[in-house]
Amino acid sequence: MRGKNGFRRMISTLQKFPFETQNGEGYWARHPNNYYQSARPGFKALTYSEQKLLPSLPVPSLEKTLEKYIKSIKPYCSDPEQLEHQKALCAEFAQTRGPELQERLVSFSQDKRNWLAHFWDNQAYLEYDDPVVPYVSYFYAHKPLPITHRNIESDFLLKATAIVKVVTDFLESLKNEAIPPENIRGSSFCMNSFQMMFNNSRVPGDTRDSNVFYSIYENNYIVVALRGNFYVLYTHDDNGKPLESAEIWHQFYMITHQLSGSIQEQAFGGVGVLTSLPRSEWYKWYSHMVLNDTSRASLEKVHKSAFVICLDPETKPVSYEEKSRYAWHGDGINRFFDKPLQFFVAGNGSSGFLAEHSKMDGTPTLFLNDYLCKMLTKMNPQQFLAEIEGQQSNATIRPQHLPFVVTPALSEAIADSKVKFHKNVKDHALKVWHYNRYGKSFMKEMGFSPDAFIQQVMQLAVFKYLSRQLPTYEAASTRKFFRGRTETGRAVSVESAEFVHQWQNPVASNEQKITSLRASAKAHAEYLKMAANGLGVDRHFFGLKNMLKSGEPVPQLFRDSLFTYSQTWLISTSQLSSEYFEGYGWSQVNDNGFGLAYMLNKDWMHINIVNKPHLSHLSAEKLHYYLTESADEIASLLILEKGKAKL
Repeated sequence: MRGKNGFRRMISTLQKFPFETQNGEGYWARHPNNYYQSARPGFKALTYSEQKLLPSLPVPSLEKTLEKYIKSIKPYCSDPEQLEHQKALCAEFAQTRGPELQERLVSFSQDKRNWLAHFWDNQAYLEYDDPVVPYVSYFYAHKPLPITHRNIESDFLLKATAIVKVVTDFLESLKNEAIPPENIRGSSFCMNSFQMMFNNSRVPGDTRDSNVFYSIYENNYIVVALRGNFYVLYTHDDNGKPLESAEIWHQFYMITHQLSGSIQEQAFGGVGVLTSLPRSEWYKWYSHMVLNDTSRASLEKVHKSAFVICLDPETKPVSYEEKSRYAWHGDGINRFFDKPLQFFVAGNGSSGFLAEHSKMDGTPTLFLNDYLCKMLTKMNPQQFLAEIEGQQSNATIRPQHLPFVVTPALSEAIADSKVKFHKNVKDHALKVWHYNRYGKSFMKEMGFSPDAFIQQVMQLAVFKYLSRQLPTYEAASTRKFFRGRTETGRAVSVESAEFVHQWQNPVASNEQKITSLRASAKAHAEYLKMAANGLGVDRHFFGLKNMLKSGEPVPQLFRDSLFTYSQTWLISTSQLSSEYFEGYGWSQVNDNGFGLAYMLNKDWMHINIVNKPHLSHLSAEKLHYYLTESADEIASLLILEKGKAKL
């Protein structure tokens, strides 16, 4: 990355150490992690214990990938000639450039446990110039706490205190490496992302952003955002012991009632909105800011902090849509979108979370937020309140305001950024489909994989709305591999095409409809399993493209319009589910389509529908209607057929 001089000055007093898991990243610290780990009596060395045992990401067979590709694009071929043309392109590729590129990729992968990681992080995230919010980051909206916790839920400072206390306890477990590796159906999952969570930040660059990581043992504080200003709140004492809830609450109280609101602070505030700019624009102003010693020191404090929590006392979201927008983007001013972990608490206690996506996918942050909400629910509210009311605060532990020198040029940039941000989020429509008629329990009872089932609901809804299928992406986790992230699950298939056409065919029998539904769901589940095993087509093609040398002609297959269309994700989907959430989402991947983030519970389905109507000319409201119609129709027919089977 170009233009790092200011950044280098910020970290010149520290050393860079490689992460012990050999993930290719490094962290800045006074001492390496093992210096602190050896002094911790509770250190378990458990969290990353299986990293060395994880398999490397495989390079799929070229022949198999081309076969899968041909099958996947059949639904988009309007006539036999178009399909034959695709087969001819694949045959030509297999006989000419394909084997050479495959050989290069295999050779490239030989000394790497994950051949995709370097290409993917850079090209999918760090070189992407659009604003991270609303386009890349993803959010969770937490459910309100139970009525027994009303005193905590209704007081935003108490709720914020509880969140900080629980997340700090989680971080302590991570410092002790006491969190066991995740294991799904007998396969250990890569825990690399847990090293990417705390005490780090994305940093804007000229043509490519970077990430900076700091010691989780040396930076025992968080950053609090309030009305566009930032403050340091300490989570540990000088000896590294976690503070009690009362000491955290007293710091929040000092920030909101003593430090906040002065004329001086208002002059220092508002710089967070600059992180909502396109990355190249944010880099310009970042470079301007680090030339000033005061601003540079404050930026370093934000980067080093464990996480950010934003207090929004004037905001009180109630509906699904309001809570989703609050967590997704808020007002843009009281945020720092470069931080990977950002929590929010509104004036009515509504809370949420936003993740910067460049180094972490959803499953690790789902784990963290699910743990957070579970612990908040299990908390004894009377005991929590008694601790805060009965404990004296430590007078030596005081929060600090982080000042930024706002020059006239920077002040103008902040004002301009606010306008751009509000226009950007206003251009996005958001509609939540929360369906209470049934959920996973019914799907399993009817013999379906719940994920495959809801994918059929979405396919049918889109087809009802547009009378055609659109290229559809589902994120499949590849965390069974070292540094595994995701592979594309292609949700449109020969079987799904048959399914949607049968269900819209007025003369199709109930038996034909259900047979096609089951076949489509089965095919979907099989493709997702294959993708999770690292054997999808899209990351393989991505790797082959990256094997092209500068100046070499691009193979005809990669230049074909249908090839490109099949990777144009007009419908982008992903599931992350928790019984403690009432919102999860992100932007559409392509401005001509929809982003459909979904959750499944035993009794309900939930889809966050996002699009840009003025560009796509599509309606989130209409898709919402067709989702309900599709879910109703499928359930009614399954119940009818099950009733007949009992007769």
